[in-house]
Amino acid sequence: MPILEVQNLSKKFGGVEALSQVDLVVEPGEVIGVIGPNGAGKSTFFNLLSGVMKPSGGKVVFQGHDVTGMKPHRIAKRGLVRTFQSTLLFSDLSVFDNILVASHIPARANLVADVIGLPVVRHRESETRQRAEDIIELAGLTAVRSKLARDLPHGHQRALGVAVALATDPKLLCLDEPVTGMNAEEIEAMMGFIERIRLQGITILLVEHAMRVVMSVCERIMVLNFGRKIAEGTCNEVQCDTAVIEAYLGRPDEDDA
Repeated sequence: MPILEVQNLSKKFGGVEALSQVDLVVEPGEVIGVIGPNGAGKSTFFNLLSGVMKPSGGKVVFQGHDVTGMKPHRIAKRGLVRTFQSTLLFSDLSVFDNILVASHIPARANLVADVIGLPVVRHRESETRQRAEDIIELAGLTAVRSKLARDLPHGHQRALGVAVALATDPKLLCLDEPVTGMNAEEIEAMMGFIERIRLQGITILLVEHAMRVVMSVCERIMVLNFGRKIAEGTCNEVQCDTAVIEAYLGRPDEDDA
């Protein structure tokens, strides 16, 4: 069964159609890129998947359940989690504590057990702390685990943002431009992090302008332009698609043909 089925997903703002009848089927474990020029509808697509916006039409089915228009926290609890273009962190907490806070979100709370301090609670807390340490290692942040988030360089802050999302135990992780503002070394580190996430069995949707990243980590690509899907396929197929070339480079004038 596909982990995600998007059917005729649409969003209108007044008379403006930001997204129009977009379809996408995602299989478990895939890494799929969502690309397109500025204003193509990529962020709107993510907002509709994650419940930040309600669609004007269409359906979002996640793990066999219709989550269309569901509130963001309910969708995230089911395992569909997204990051944002701007990194959202607790700036006065350490790297470890940022991830630890997020790691408690999927944990099952038992108020009586917590108050009494039963062994099961201590065991759960130990497991949660160990998971936070594992995510720090996965993200390549071990050397800065005790630093405050506000004191991290940009690349590490972006990696921490992804790590925090990962700590919520997603089944499908939507990464919104994770390498924005990074230098070449930081981009390489993020690409490695994404690959390690994939190896954990987590499905990934990636919105990104850096084509080198998309072509390196994605198995399939969906291309949006003016809110419509104009292409879908492998990296090679999309690169050679006439509609994609025109969307990025423009259609040649007849005088130039």
